[in-house]
Amino acid sequence: MFQGFNSDLLSFCADIRFNNNKAFMDEHRQEYYQKMRDPYYAFIQALAPAMLAIDGEIEVRPHKCLSRINRDTRYTKDKSPYRDHHWVAFRQAAIPKDGMPFFWFEIRLEEISWGLGVWGENRPMFDALRRRMEADPREMQHILQLANDAGFIVDGQRWKKMKLPEGLPMALAGVYPCRTIYFEKQNIDPSWIFEPTIVDRVAKDFTALKPVWKLLRGLSDIGEETV
Repeated sequence: MFQGFNSDLLSFCADIRFNNNKAFMDEHRQEYYQKMRDPYYAFIQALAPAMLAIDGEIEVRPHKCLSRINRDTRYTKDKSPYRDHHWVAFRQAAIPKDGMPFFWFEIRLEEISWGLGVWGENRPMFDALRRRMEADPREMQHILQLANDAGFIVDGQRWKKMKLPEGLPMALAGVYPCRTIYFEKQNIDPSWIFEPTIVDRVAKDFTALKPVWKLLRGLSDIGEETV
C-alpha cells in the first residue's frame, strides 16, 4: 500500500547524480529498487483506478508507466548512463509515444511537477485543434477556464509566424499557434509527496483535466488518420 514517498528517494537521486556510473549502480541495484523504483510502482498502482475512470484505455501497468533509469546516450554529448530521477506517464495503451497526449507526474531534486501535455510533432492533430477552435471557440475557452480553476497554467511551443484568424477570442491567442502544449499544476508544495494523500491530490487534478484529455485524445485519433 502506498504511504507516500520518503526522503530516501531524494537521497538516492542525489547519489546517482554524483555517482553516475555502472559500478555504483551494480553495487546499489537492490537499493535502487527499494528506494526509487518500488515506491513509484506503488504510487502508480494507487493512482490506477482514478486513471481508468478517466479513460479505460489508459495504460496503468507500472513497468509501462515508469520511465527507464537507463539513459539513451546515442545522440547526446552527456554520456552519463543513468537518470537521476524518474517520471510517470499515463497514456493510451499500445500507441506511439511521440506527439500524443499523456498525463505526467515527476519528482526531481529541484522540483515536483504534474499535468497533461503533448510533446513531439503532430501537425495533423494541432491543425485539427485549430479548426476546432475556429468552429467553436467557446469550447476551448471553457476548457482553459476549467484548467485555470484547477490551478493549471497552459503553455507550449508555438509557430512564430502563424497568423491568427479574424475574430478569434484573445483568450485563445496563446493556444491557437501551439505546436506542443502542456497543462502544468502550479503552486505545488514539495512536502506533499511525503504524504499518502499525494495520490488523492494528483487524482483530483487529473480528473479535473478529463475534458482536456478527451479533446486531445479525440483529435489525436484524427491526426493518426491523416498522417
